[in-house]
Amino acid sequence: MKRKIAAIFAADIAGYSRLVAEDEEETLRRLASYREVVDDFIARAGGRIFNTAGDAVLAEFPSAVDAVRCAIDIQESLRTRNMAYPPSRQMSFRIGITIGDVVERNGDLLGDGVNIAARLEGLAEVGGICVSRAVHEQVANKLSVQFADIGAQEVKNIPTPVHAYMVAMRREDGTYSKPQLKKPGSKLAAAPVWMWPLVVAVVSIVAIGVTGFLYNTKLKQAANVAATPAAAPSAAPTANAVAPSPMPTQLAKAP
Repeated sequence: MKRKIAAIFAADIAGYSRLVAEDEEETLRRLASYREVVDDFIARAGGRIFNTAGDAVLAEFPSAVDAVRCAIDIQESLRTRNMAYPPSRQMSFRIGITIGDVVERNGDLLGDGVNIAARLEGLAEVGGICVSRAVHEQVANKLSVQFADIGAQEVKNIPTPVHAYMVAMRREDGTYSKPQLKKPGSKLAAAPVWMWPLVVAVVSIVAIGVTGFLYNTKLKQAANVAATPAAAPSAAPTANAVAPSPMPTQLAKAP
């Protein structure tokens, strides 16, 4: 096995499964046509495709500058081709690029560099490009390209966060699009699977406790109401009631 440093380019088609499900034959024909464009740009930029799987393409470049320039050319060319189709049938690639130490075996490349490029591709916008900080440092002052720093990103099966940048793609009017930062998922949604039973148990215990407290409170309120005597209406005067004293009469004076 041979070890080397290379710029790794990873690309695949956004929503490819949906496109195939809607019209398999037309999608496969267009994939072959688009792959010719992709393969041609990679070869002209001095790259080498070392692996493909379905709609995915993995390539290596001796230079990060060549890899990013090639990616931009591919995206701009395919964007023009997509204009002939409605938005729901457009076939757009997402591309990720990094620089890494990889192992070459029988022409294939293996290692974290390949894995990180694939994860960066997953962070890219549809029709966009996402690169690592190492690539950004190599390219920033050599190509007239604008970048958006999206910070450290936690990606699947990579132990440390990957600092990533989005490439601002040029529009038809010559302006550049502003990449939209992806909102991180909630921590609850990202919790490991083994934590879910614990979360459910805690929520259940809290719910039971609250229900019991409310039930006991209602019972106490009902008991207090039952123990309080009802206010009796004022009784009518009885026969034994003392009659009021008559007005005193004036005594006659003795002669």
